[in-house]
Amino acid sequence: MADLIRNMDKPGLYERHFAHGDAPNQALLQRLADADGRGRVVLLGVGADGTAIAHAEYVSVAANAEFALMVLPAWRGRGVGQALLGALLESAAGSNQTQMHGMIQAANTAAIQVARRLGFSVRIGDERATVIVSRHLVPVRAADPTGPKTGASITIPISVRHDLDRTALHRCPGP
Repeated sequence: MADLIRNMDKPGLYERHFAHGDAPNQALLQRLADADGRGRVVLLGVGADGTAIAHAEYVSVAANAEFALMVLPAWRGRGVGQALLGALLESAAGSNQTQMHGMIQAANTAAIQVARRLGFSVRIGDERATVIVSRHLVPVRAADPTGPKTGASITIPISVRHDLDRTALHRCPGP
């Protein structure tokens, strides 16, 4: 992950962290150790040669998962981000999350298009320089071998109002 950050272009780091400098990158590295596979999930895209080419994560608070991802410039436009976001969606549904959202800079039209392709709705963020993408999830229930083979689930929408200073990804700094 440290190599991925080192190889990322400055605009890409800014799009991921909404800040410049080393502090956001160090916080990201610290959070990796706190991934539990349910409330905090981290995925790493790896090239054929074993080098990290992309990163995706979500942090969940009350079954509402906030995601973030970044892809090295040479790998953008090849479906890597879409594949990672799709994997995050599957993981979140499998962990009984009911909502996933993310904050994307309004100028990052490629990321917004990826989110739209995966069923996210888009609205302008409070500061107009960002958009909030969100999508309801249908939690995947573990099969009960003694229960009926069919069933229904109900998802209750949760209103998401993004507060830049209180985002789940930044509010949960890890160890």
